[in-house]
Amino acid sequence: MRIEIKLKPRDEGTILPFNYNYDVYNQIIQKVALTSPELARLLETTHKDYFTFSRIMVRKRELIPDKGIKILSDEVCLYISSSVIDVIKSIVEGFIENPILQIENSIFVMDGVKVLREPKIKDGTLFSTLSPIMVRTVKLDGNKMKIWDLYPNEEAFHDKLRKIMLMRFSEIEERMPEEKEFKIEVIKYKPVRIKVKDTYFRGSLMVFRYYGSREIAKFGYENGFGEKTKYGFGMVKVIDEEEVQRNQE
Repeated sequence: MRIEIKLKPRDEGTILPFNYNYDVYNQIIQKVALTSPELARLLETTHKDYFTFSRIMVRKRELIPDKGIKILSDEVCLYISSSVIDVIKSIVEGFIENPILQIENSIFVMDGVKVLREPKIKDGTLFSTLSPIMVRTVKLDGNKMKIWDLYPNEEAFHDKLRKIMLMRFSEIEERMPEEKEFKIEVIKYKPVRIKVKDTYFRGSLMVFRYYGSREIAKFGYENGFGEKTKYGFGMVKVIDEEEVQRNQE
């Protein structure tokens, strides 16, 4: 299930910090805690990622070096998604009880929330990221093991992504998918770096075609592709190619 939350900046000239993922994650946990404290504790303490969220979508903006994104539009949007309905339900109820989203000194007020229709996912579906996909591995660097960020132009990225998605699917669904094989065909990608708390994570914004397991595709749409999705990584949307073609005609 996926929701769209519309937010209005409380103050004119609001500046959104460049690295806001951890603040949004904390705010989501706090919203859940308002109505479901036990669920909030589970989401905060488990290694499993039960949800994902998008970048904050700002239609009109101005980049202010060393400060952030100056919001010029009347409202911004945040998308949150999970295959666990109770998670989404608790987030919505929490926002209704306390409609404020605070990111450092910037205050946003919820102006509406709606459940989005689930798209049709078929073989060869075109996806675009709403937040970067992160895939990492561990390499030996001298005498130390080092976490290594992978990118879509590396074969190891694709191998590790398949392993991650199978592991996450089995942990949350408590079973293995009937069809385990899938692949993605990357059309374009852009490396990005995001600071979460005190650590920088590297991921990729991308457009890709997906082939293979429908169960994993649906799981990835609902919970995110790759790692650390609860910190705002791995959210994707389906590109309606027929609609794009109609708009071009």
